[in-house]
Amino acid sequence: MRLLKTMIVVLLVGVAAGCAIREDSSPRDIPEDLIGDFGDVATGDAATGANRIYLLTPPDDDEQRRLRAVPRQDSGGTEELLRSLISGPNADEVEASLGTAIPSELELLSARTVGTRLTIDVSNGLSGLSDDGVRFALAQIVATASELDGVERVRIQVEGVNQAWPTGDGRLVDAALSIYDYPGFLETSQPPFTALPSS
Repeated sequence: MRLLKTMIVVLLVGVAAGCAIREDSSPRDIPEDLIGDFGDVATGDAATGANRIYLLTPPDDDEQRRLRAVPRQDSGGTEELLRSLISGPNADEVEASLGTAIPSELELLSARTVGTRLTIDVSNGLSGLSDDGVRFALAQIVATASELDGVERVRIQVEGVNQAWPTGDGRLVDAALSIYDYPGFLETSQPPFTALPSS
């Protein structure tokens, strides 16, 4: 009997919740700031291998460069993977016109994980980059670090000092970064959505 009462209560709560959402009586405009920009057709391929770093796609006059995941088999851990990223593309990747925004003089001083946050300490090599260059370099570092097990946020320090860094939209943030701070930077293999039929 108790099970029957519980089931009836759950059913009534579900029906009541469904009635709380009302249909609009007529079409309404969606504010510009709530409209998503789905961009161009994606061309990325999934990377294979134990670890991945993110490099810049070849320059294209028609669209913004994006980050492409490429495999790294030889990584022995966090610092090795980040050093591989800082080293830039290998010969095959250069031949495929992949590049990096990370300057070659940047040095990894340390990398330590506490919980889901990875703190990366680097030399002062990012200061000479353009605004776009810094954003792409940060996106490469954050995307690569996010591939590590358990890492959700990345704090980037310069010679032991926390810095305010630009997100993808140019906003300065003095906090740990996540890949969600750089929307639209990653190349994806998601196929384009088909258009909805108009009525």
